Amino acid sequence: MNPKWLSVFAAVGLISFGLTQSSFAADYPTKTIQIVNPFPPGALTDTIARLIADKLSTSLGQSTIVVNKTGGGGAIGYKAVKDAPADGYTLLITPPPLVLIPLARKNIGFALSDFTPLNLVGTTPSAMIVKADAPWQSVEQLIVDAKKKPGTFTFGSPGAGTMGHFTLELFKRETGVDMIHVPMGGEGPVATAVLGGNLHTSIIALGTARPHLESGGLRVLATTGGKRSKEFPDVPTMIEKGFPTIEASPWFVFFVRNGTPKEIAAKLARAIRDAVQDKELAGKIEKGVVEIENRGPEESAKILAAFNKKWTDVAKSAKIVAE
Repeated sequence: MNPKWLSVFAAVGLISFGLTQSSFAADYPTKTIQIVNPFPPGALTDTIARLIADKLSTSLGQSTIVVNKTGGGGAIGYKAVKDAPADGYTLLITPPPLVLIPLARKNIGFALSDFTPLNLVGTTPSAMIVKADAPWQSVEQLIVDAKKKPGTFTFGSPGAGTMGHFTLELFKRETGVDMIHVPMGGEGPVATAVLGGNLHTSIIALGTARPHLESGGLRVLATTGGKRSKEFPDVPTMIEKGFPTIEASPWFVFFVRNGTPKEIAAKLARAIRDAVQDKELAGKIEKGVVEIENRGPEESAKILAAFNKKWTDVAKSAKIVAE
């Protein structure tokens, strides 16, 4: 066939494909949308997902449900979304393990680059906790004692590749302390272990620690946000304590897998943005000690890129060996 006609047919094919995609996006959604949460029900990620799912059901005119696909520290859920059709009917909501797990494990089967961000809903500061009757009244006192007994202080984390694990490595690097990492399988077990005196300290989400702080079981020495928490204004930040790099505010981001039609991704991003702008919904999210951000796709992508760079550097300097 004449090459000229081949070019014409190719052009027509591309136009037809574009029209099909646009028509598909215009009709979207026509069936149930699922939001995959890679973590168990009841935690902050799950709460945010369910609040926003209710709003999306109304605004998009189709049922939106939350599906918990747990396991592997989040890896099972991430793989499920990556392997789902790129049609906008499977969303992902997640905190930082999506970025951190690939830095800690080899051949995990997914990467941040496999997903397209829709909205960074908010961030939550973390808190360095100790048992309420522990002798340390400040971060400085804990550091001094830890340096006197290198390799004997225990630091709990939810598991390898979690925000708590990476923040520990950053804390060790910046303060020069030598602590033993104890992975616990979740922030709840970490808090319980510190309460029971089985761990010296940890850095967990302030929302997770809050009930124990209010009941008097735990004490918080510092938070890791960029500014003091509204709920705990008397608690200093790590930045104020002279450690400007120990800033670790876990985020909650909605994604779709790469390849999702741009029109559909944009429609979902707008719907999530509008949901988070609802004052009543935002207030419910803020009860979990979350700072509302409501960042769209472009801003979210920039924030995630900077986050990935920072913690990649930490992984290298700490020589975190991929499994």
